[in-house]
Amino acid sequence: MKRIITIMLMMCSGIMLWAQDETFNLTVYKEFMPGIIHMANGKDLANPLLNIFLKDASLLYKSGSLTKEANMDNVLGVDFKDRKYVKIENELAYVVDSVGANRLYCSTLIDIEAYKTLQKNNVNISNMSLGDQISYSTIELERQEEVQMPIINHFYYLYEGKIIKVHEREIWRQLPKEKRRLYKTIISEDRFSWVDAESLMRLLKAIS
Repeated sequence: MKRIITIMLMMCSGIMLWAQDETFNLTVYKEFMPGIIHMANGKDLANPLLNIFLKDASLLYKSGSLTKEANMDNVLGVDFKDRKYVKIENELAYVVDSVGANRLYCSTLIDIEAYKTLQKNNVNISNMSLGDQISYSTIELERQEEVQMPIINHFYYLYEGKIIKVHEREIWRQLPKEKRRLYKTIISEDRFSWVDAESLMRLLKAIS
């Protein structure tokens, strides 16, 4: 009986540990914020009303009463007052922290597959284009009801000048031999988690 109770407690602890974060919002910021867009052509554009779309970690901006999705092919990054974002795999990821020249980045997205199991997506998106230089989508951010949506974080390292997706095998390939034993020690710790920023920063400090 004691063994069964122990197993049940361990299972409950595991569920709590791996529970996803949730949000009521479709954007990173509740209100649109001023920021500076770094463009692929080398220009920096200041815009008073910017946000990050949690559907795909893309850039949103206001044009009159409309909310539009920027063409991410033209965007390298965005600086807000509190965070700096760079485009990684077509997602805007913010700088979590750094160790010297090495950095940890994180992009946050709604877990669409998990969300679909809760309800149908009622975010209306109509694709449009403006000439040959910019394309965007008109986004309807209002939802019919307040429903918590599960979110997931994608983590990346800038390590020794290379962007690496935070994954056990990907990092192992990039490590010099003298760093691999320490790497194994860190990821074997009971408190280490591949989805926890503090754990990933502890690992980055160890291998830097």
